[in-house]
Amino acid sequence: MWSPSGERRFRPWLGAVCLSGSVALVLSGSPPYAQTGAVDVYLSTVATEGINCPNVAEKLPDVPAAAKAEVDRNLAQLDKQLQEANDRLATSAGEGGPNFVQNAILGPLTDKRAAAIDRISIAIGRVAERPTGLDELATCSLGDAAAPSQEATPTGQATPTDQATASDQATPPEQTTAPPATGSATPEPSGSQPADPAAQTIVCPNVADKLADVPAAAKAEVDRNLSQLDKQLQEANDRLATSAGEGGPNFVQNAILGPLADKRAAAIDRISIAIGRVAERPTGLDDLATCSLGDAQNPADAGPTADDYVDIRDVPKAEQPEAGENASTGTYASRCGTNRDNHSNTDNLILAPGMSDGAQFRQDYVGNMSTDAFSTNESLATADTTCRTGDDRSAYFWPTLRVRGSDDESATGGDTNNVGTPVQPTSVKLEYRGNLTSEVTAAPRFLRMISGDVRAASNGAENARPTFTCTGFTDRLTDKYPICPSGSDLVRVFDMPSCWDGQNLDSADHRTHLVFPDETGACPSGTEAVPQLRMTLTYDDVPTSGDVPFAVDGPASEQNDPSTDHAGAIGVMSHRLMNTVVRCVNSGKDC
Repeated sequence: MWSPSGERRFRPWLGAVCLSGSVALVLSGSPPYAQTGAVDVYLSTVATEGINCPNVAEKLPDVPAAAKAEVDRNLAQLDKQLQEANDRLATSAGEGGPNFVQNAILGPLTDKRAAAIDRISIAIGRVAERPTGLDELATCSLGDAAAPSQEATPTGQATPTDQATASDQATPPEQTTAPPATGSATPEPSGSQPADPAAQTIVCPNVADKLADVPAAAKAEVDRNLSQLDKQLQEANDRLATSAGEGGPNFVQNAILGPLADKRAAAIDRISIAIGRVAERPTGLDDLATCSLGDAQNPADAGPTADDYVDIRDVPKAEQPEAGENASTGTYASRCGTNRDNHSNTDNLILAPGMSDGAQFRQDYVGNMSTDAFSTNESLATADTTCRTGDDRSAYFWPTLRVRGSDDESATGGDTNNVGTPVQPTSVKLEYRGNLTSEVTAAPRFLRMISGDVRAASNGAENARPTFTCTGFTDRLTDKYPICPSGSDLVRVFDMPSCWDGQNLDSADHRTHLVFPDETGACPSGTEAVPQLRMTLTYDDVPTSGDVPFAVDGPASEQNDPSTDHAGAIGVMSHRLMNTVVRCVNSGKDC
């Protein structure tokens, strides 16, 4: 496993790895004046117009008391966003071309409103029926400056947003560039847009590097916002790439870098507040909000190096722990296919529920055929499954593996963080196993499971569990990408944690409710052993020549490091099937 010192330490026996509103809140009930669609605004009309936005507060159902504070905060945020946009409209007359207002003001405003509205929907949806149709209220337009629309909170009180909500789900920490680059964190000088923006990329200071040890009580919220910084940077780079030639000399600063700095400042402030609730609040982080342009690099130039690969024949044999007298030695195999139906997306229901593209890289699935960021326990329970028995509707997923090479390094499959041709495993073995020291008890339905850390290259080895091998050499396990000899196939192995706290289906860090056994295979005090899921993926079409022949998908910041390989699952077995699994495992049978 990867360690912060740069050393790799691999212990395959651990865990039994044996294989808004207007300028101010004035009146409630004001009619909306917004229009939908793109707006081309010519400068001759800008001075006499103001920005109008649909009134979100009027479209809300009765807000439950448990959601009211969060809803109020985000309604107030809509107010603030509109005020800032109108201020900018008033001070930017004469800038840009015919699309300046849409690209530099209305477009970024829509993005900010969409995020705030989504947080409102999620807040209500936690305790009542989630409202629908609110996303249509994100788009604003120009109208008569004398009659702007207004947002109003249900109470008439607006409080600043000071923390991220569940829609900001994410994983740690944010990338420094997308794609990686170097450069100073200073804004583009006014009036000095580069001659060729398409040849550059946006460079931002790395916030995670400036954080000291984050208290455990704040880690989940900090991680969500670090990932939000990642997503903001990726979106800004995407916009930079698609807007070449637009606007005037200040277009990049006004339409891309400026709005990005605003979004980053909000996320960084939430990080500071989260830490400040339980420890000393960090200082100086606000200086990290501003980004700049730097030299672009080909995404294909990023990623693993030859040092991340090893000939499997050079890997020593792994030590195998012995089963104790009371061990449960049986297995149960669930046959769910190989993802040949191409169920893939860039969501992560466990780490980023409710956030489209929450993973920021492609993931492949077997089992439940409906899994995406917006799945619920109820939708998973009624969906179709690729498993042979309909009693197993569990969702099993992992990052896509890509073949890299001179002919296909430019192929991204729509994912600008990763390059190469996606390949599917030729076999997927889903096996539920026992415990080395005791019998197992039934795992609860909808239990969330995570193995490994997608940010291990940045975070270090604490939660990293990369396990690779090759057919014919399965007694040799490595945390590097293995080079398999002729006639041998690449294998990825994921062992899930299997010591349950007996109460929770998930936890704030998605790990403490379900942990790994200790080095002897025993579950820690206060937990009970449940059947351990092992996912084994085999690939027979992965090349073995070249310096970097293949790699797993991941965020740009992680450089496709092998230490970041990981997988997840949500158990959706019927009680009858889970009881069958327990009987097979405890009786020593292979079912």
